[in-house]
Amino acid sequence: MNEPTTVVVIGLGYVGLPLALAFSKEFSTTGFDLDATRVEELLTGVDRNQEVSTAELSVSTLNLTTKSSCISDAEFIVVAVPTPVTGDYEPDLHMLYSASQLIGNRLRDRSTYLQPPIIVFESTTYPGCTEEFCAPVIEKASDMKSGEDFFLGYSPERTNFGDDTHTIETVVKVVSGQTFEVAELVKDVYGKIAKAGTYMASNIKTAEASKVIENIQRDLNIALFNELAMIFDRMDIRSADVFDAAATKWNFHRYQPGLVGGHCIPVDPYYLTYASSKLGYDAHIVLAGRDVNERVAEFTANKVLTLIRSSALGSSKPSILLLGMTFKPNVSDLRNSKALTLSRLLLEQNLTVEFYDPVAADRFPEDIGCRLFEDPFISNKTYDAVILAVPHDVFMAKKTCIVDLVNSGGVIVDLVSALDQFDIESLGKIYWSL
Repeated sequence: MNEPTTVVVIGLGYVGLPLALAFSKEFSTTGFDLDATRVEELLTGVDRNQEVSTAELSVSTLNLTTKSSCISDAEFIVVAVPTPVTGDYEPDLHMLYSASQLIGNRLRDRSTYLQPPIIVFESTTYPGCTEEFCAPVIEKASDMKSGEDFFLGYSPERTNFGDDTHTIETVVKVVSGQTFEVAELVKDVYGKIAKAGTYMASNIKTAEASKVIENIQRDLNIALFNELAMIFDRMDIRSADVFDAAATKWNFHRYQPGLVGGHCIPVDPYYLTYASSKLGYDAHIVLAGRDVNERVAEFTANKVLTLIRSSALGSSKPSILLLGMTFKPNVSDLRNSKALTLSRLLLEQNLTVEFYDPVAADRFPEDIGCRLFEDPFISNKTYDAVILAVPHDVFMAKKTCIVDLVNSGGVIVDLVSALDQFDIESLGKIYWSL
């Protein structure tokens, strides 16, 4: 097989768009998405996810389209669609199914003189999914045979949204293929954009498994620190002080307790536990970590209520300002945001809840139930409690101003341990952090 010269990336979200732009610097590349509005915005230089600049889009040679015909004769097809979980915490593969079926349908129109295409999946999933779930869908839709008429590869995405340091170019890329020859070709193609290098996994299932455990490990580590924080709170010990002391030992690895949201860390563990349960094994530790992290929002809401009631404010309906609503700093994505969960829990307790998040812009769901306050830093309004939930850079540059937003005797809840406890308490205000 010859090295591919044409690339099609299916799905232009947080993962697919940067990937397609990177490929376009080395290959003739087309980015495909079913969302016509998304493609139109990108054609005008607007990335609603705020991950790619207008300048980068304007100088790119990337072709953008909603026409699936671009798939038919592509030599290298990359699938970068979301893989969420259902309400029952099982893998939601409907987008992966749709993408696979679309590829199969378009391969029916493939020119006969072309070599078999290589189809590489980047979407996070359980070990075995690419070959056991996606391949049969493509085979049925295309009337072709996997391993003969088309070949599979898997290269797990390692995109870290909002991070300018760990990018496609600077992070080692794991690659794999259905055969050794295909794996070598996948390695060569990705090697042109992954300047930090590539690592060839022994097979596709191994590459799939490696991606899943990357986020499981982080989920479990954060869960440990969240549980420690909840224990120390009951002991009236500030967890950050404990972690500072413990971190003086050379082999202590520190993590920040807090809300764990988004569409990776709280989702990926369920892909492995699903596959594990099918084999008759319940992944107790993995699920225990998920349970701990899912309870942090409720624990925080109850703590906020306790602190307000114990203060000298005396308001019949205390006012709360929540700073930051996205699932992580400096990212506009609200999917599975635990700050949103926290706001809803507080609203159920007869509290006046307002929130401010300039990074999320106008992407808030209509049913959020709490009032969007435009910019508390330019108003004269103060609150009985302010919760710093997400440490966006815009907030970290205004730490003193955050303290000024709280009434005398009021409460500051610092979920990211970014503020100075001594300074806050010296002003007659209550400070609490996880």
